[in-house]
Amino acid sequence: MNSRSGVSPVADVPVNYLAPRVPRTCTVLRTAAVLATVVAVVAAGVLVTHRVVTACGDLRSGLSRVDGECVGVLTDAAAWTFSADLRSVQQAIDRENDWVHEQWRADPDEHRYVRVALLSPMTATTESFMTAAQVRHAVQGAYLAQRRANHSPDLDDRSPLIQLVLANPGSRQAQWLPVVRKLEAMADDETPLVAVVGMGTSIVATRDAARHLSDSDSDLPMVAGIATTDEFRDIKGFVRASPSDTDYVRALSRYLDEHPDLRAGMLVYDDSEPDLYVQDLRRAYETQLDDYLTVDAKSFFGAADTRNRTQLFATIRDSVCITPRPNLILYAGRALDLDDFVRSLAGRRCRDPISIMVGATGLADLAGLAPTLTEARITIVNSASVHPSWFTSVGQPPGPVPDGLPPFLTAFRSEQFGEPGALTDGYLLTHHDAMATAVKAIRLVARQIPPDEVPRAGNVRGQLLNLNNGSEVPGAGGTLSFTADRLADPVGKWVPIIEIPATTTPTTRPYVTGED
Repeated sequence: MNSRSGVSPVADVPVNYLAPRVPRTCTVLRTAAVLATVVAVVAAGVLVTHRVVTACGDLRSGLSRVDGECVGVLTDAAAWTFSADLRSVQQAIDRENDWVHEQWRADPDEHRYVRVALLSPMTATTESFMTAAQVRHAVQGAYLAQRRANHSPDLDDRSPLIQLVLANPGSRQAQWLPVVRKLEAMADDETPLVAVVGMGTSIVATRDAARHLSDSDSDLPMVAGIATTDEFRDIKGFVRASPSDTDYVRALSRYLDEHPDLRAGMLVYDDSEPDLYVQDLRRAYETQLDDYLTVDAKSFFGAADTRNRTQLFATIRDSVCITPRPNLILYAGRALDLDDFVRSLAGRRCRDPISIMVGATGLADLAGLAPTLTEARITIVNSASVHPSWFTSVGQPPGPVPDGLPPFLTAFRSEQFGEPGALTDGYLLTHHDAMATAVKAIRLVARQIPPDEVPRAGNVRGQLLNLNNGSEVPGAGGTLSFTADRLADPVGKWVPIIEIPATTTPTTRPYVTGED
């Protein structure tokens, strides 16, 4: 007998009887290891597939598709275009960022550079707080300040150079947390991110993002463009280039002082939640203009209401014709609802003149309502961040203007990227001034550190409240300074009054923040 027959030379003993035994535990572990490897490979494949499916463009963009929108941090402006509206300005940003990098490559010692992120909606939907035009103007404003910072002495000297990064938290800013976390990580890069500008609109998401960054180890400073609510004042590391809601109402108060016929007021407010802007504007009216509130308040649900409740203005329209009749409405609502409110009010049965007061960055889109307003004897009085007359003349605008406006207009026209009317909604100018504020703080740091170093976020944050007394920001909307007593709110921001239909070009200097 031999072993080939499967029988041991020793009778009735199996061939492998004396072979070393593999413990059962080892067998299980081997099997488990194989299974784990298979699972890992499958999971990696699923992850890669998911990233490819949800990515916007190639993986180089760094963006992900969430609820139909491309959100994230776009460090390469050429990797993805958020919309056709933004194509030309994104291409311009990409060229400028490439130019900055080439300067550094040619002479690393002479041309160091840092990054600044524009954190703001880059997409617009029917439920967003910014229109597609406002989104475009915000990006154009940040880019214009980047160009001026890199190529002219208008915004201080030209060192370090500035790259601009676009960060999209979504049209309603719902994806702010993953976007902000990415920005935090970039603060430690060899070419660091040293500031965040824009911040979006005055909603809960903006507040939460600002609070997160305020407490973050990244120490990233923030300069808002249009976030006006007073609730942001006490957030450390946060300043803004726009007036606060309180400042808007102060400007309206001065207007009312000059119009003693406007005394009987009704508060009309958007009761949607969460909208910090309208809630805060309502509080400012009640605090500063309480003597004018002689008629019971009325509420409505705005078009941006997350619960999609019906927008009803008929009750408000009818009430203005009941004694006591108001001749003044203090409107605490979004500009996107003002058009419908005006059209409803135009159908009231009485025809007494009535004025609607509102504090907002700009209401350029309502200029087309002028015939309706005239026929219905309605006047909109808007305390704003810009006045249309600032931009209607090729030469010197009529009436007084901020010192920084003429060079801003020269730079804007030389770029030739803005369509007619791009300046009148205020978004381009305010985001330009937000970027200019960040640049000024960056270069204050650069003067005080060794020439072989670049500014870091923490030091830039520390300079925000030093932007005063010889270190003011030459903004297009005013010579801005920031102080410990006003915290986030700028001193020197012009707050002009716009009347629609237009009456006369302003001939006197408007309210300027910090003067009282």
